[in-house]
Amino acid sequence: MEITYLVEEDIIKEKPKKENKLVGILMMPLVIFYLESATRFFCFGFSVNKSFVFILLFSLSFGLLLSSVIMLFKKRNFVIGLLLLLLILFYGFNIVYHSIFHSFFSWSTLFMATDITDFYREAIAGVIDALPKIITILIPLVLFLLFKKKVRLFESFSKKHLLVFVAAFLSATLTLSLITLIDNNKKQLLALQLDYSEVVKSFGLAIANIEEGRELIFGAPKIEVKNPYDVIITLSNQSDVTLDIDRLIFYNTLNIDFDKLIKNAPNDTIKKMHEYFSLNPASDKNDFTGYFAGKNLIFLTLEGFSSEVIIPELMPTLYKMATEGFVFTNSYSGQWGGSTASGEYANLTGNFYTSASCLRKSASTNTYSAMGNMFKRSGYNTYAFHNWYGTYYDRDSSHPNFGYKYKAYKMGLNLKYYWPTSDYEMATITIDDYLNSNKPFHVYYLTLSGHTNYTWGGNNMAARHRNEVQNIGITNENVKAIIACNMEVENMLTYLVEKLDAAGKLEDTVFAMNCDHYPYGLPDAALAELYGLEAKDIRANIELYKNQFILWCASMEKPIVVDTPVAAYDIVPTLANLFGLEYESKVITGTDVFSSKENIAIINTLTGSGGNWNWKTIQGTYYSVTRKFVKSDNCTLEDDEIEGYVASVNNRVNAMRKYSMDILDYNYYSYLFDSNGKPRYSKE
Repeated sequence: MEITYLVEEDIIKEKPKKENKLVGILMMPLVIFYLESATRFFCFGFSVNKSFVFILLFSLSFGLLLSSVIMLFKKRNFVIGLLLLLLILFYGFNIVYHSIFHSFFSWSTLFMATDITDFYREAIAGVIDALPKIITILIPLVLFLLFKKKVRLFESFSKKHLLVFVAAFLSATLTLSLITLIDNNKKQLLALQLDYSEVVKSFGLAIANIEEGRELIFGAPKIEVKNPYDVIITLSNQSDVTLDIDRLIFYNTLNIDFDKLIKNAPNDTIKKMHEYFSLNPASDKNDFTGYFAGKNLIFLTLEGFSSEVIIPELMPTLYKMATEGFVFTNSYSGQWGGSTASGEYANLTGNFYTSASCLRKSASTNTYSAMGNMFKRSGYNTYAFHNWYGTYYDRDSSHPNFGYKYKAYKMGLNLKYYWPTSDYEMATITIDDYLNSNKPFHVYYLTLSGHTNYTWGGNNMAARHRNEVQNIGITNENVKAIIACNMEVENMLTYLVEKLDAAGKLEDTVFAMNCDHYPYGLPDAALAELYGLEAKDIRANIELYKNQFILWCASMEKPIVVDTPVAAYDIVPTLANLFGLEYESKVITGTDVFSSKENIAIINTLTGSGGNWNWKTIQGTYYSVTRKFVKSDNCTLEDDEIEGYVASVNNRVNAMRKYSMDILDYNYYSYLFDSNGKPRYSKE
């Protein structure tokens, strides 16, 4: 019998390949670093410097933290996909926002009307403009969807899982340790005391947002600065009158008893503020004190305005006002990081602030230095008008607290709806409110016709005046559009002049106007043509922020040229002196341009690429990025004096930026003045 043996073949199983889970662990750090680097490149261009160290370390720590959190879930691929989507939306939103406003979204404006939601036309144009950038940052999500099966992570609560968490903690500690070693200027930067874009450029978008969120919850960290006047002991009790060898010098002061204020200060912060302002030299009364005493004042903040748009043939009224009154040849409107709100705040209060929350905060503080309050205390009837929603940036609360009877679109002003609404129409329906005032009047207008977009379809006022700008020798359509929309400002001013003249009040009325910010909505090529500057890195060019402060009265016999460097915050004290108002000059950041006190015009650039806290004085210009000082033609300094001079002015600028912010943050004026603007303590 034949026996057949069945031999079972050995089944040899292939040993599984060892999975490289390190790739999965490092995926989130790499994604965050990629998104940060892409955002930096798209918004600031290519550059490699120390900022990449902070961005790299943060990406590592935050990415590892996310990886350790992902390990806690069973459906890990779903969680990873969701996180990638949220990160891309976050960075994509900021890239689009920056393409529109050339700044980044700030959480402090979340509960106010925000540009990106109210102005949907700009939002659509921004998305279209940023579309290639958005596609680029989608790459991490696309790659994950293609290769998600290869992404492996350690098991929850394993030793290796805990090691990932420890690594995240250590890298975060290292990041914070390095930040503590940076210089004081960078600490102020991280404390959001500079333009928000500069924070993003120096530390990354994520760190900037985390820091802002921390400050919104817990408050800003206290940054100490050296009092630049602490060596001038004799100024602590500066008299209202000084005996000069040639004349008696009187000062714009209210005889405040700072010694008593210092003694009774409720805390160390307020005490240091009292010490600083007590030593801050007062501005002296001068040949222009009371030059416009008793006259009316119409002040305008012109939306997105540049004096470069003034075409004499098209805008005879604007041209007359810009050339036949006080002609400020060295006037600058730097950026504070809050778009229109912060520009308007500087124009109206003589102080500056670095976010759009300045108007909301002003609604509940003592606003002693506000122009409306100053004129109201001097017996004027005061009015404010705006041809857009009054709730925007909480102006319906801030402007009444600035001393005005306030009207806005659909809040007392029944304007026809256009985007934007008409400045001219606003003038026609408001002039009767004050033309027959039984007392001198001060009127404030915030215009809108000059708002971006500067296209025929994106700005109705530009389209309205399109035919008028076709034969002015300009080829760029965006430049034509911004000139066209500012025809509404021309028509508004012409109408007001005609009505005041007919009422016999023109020669008794002063017109003053300044922009809120330069027209950032113009493309770089259009800005270059409008300003006559190089297009490359144009937003880093300080001269882009040169924008004439216009001051005119029909009674002036000849123009008066002012070469002194002037910033927006100098307007309030300058006008207060010209109108002969009583005010305390020591506690206002700005300076009367006609006083003997040296003016410092701070010029922050919008994107941060040209640096913040650049400054200009009669002696020259300081560039903060290169730390270079360029002497002016009128410089009286010897070469060996420049280093000490620059250090001295930088100290003053440091103090100005700290205490101008603190005035609002700590409601400082409430410690000095009662609700009627009277000093709480006066010297006997």
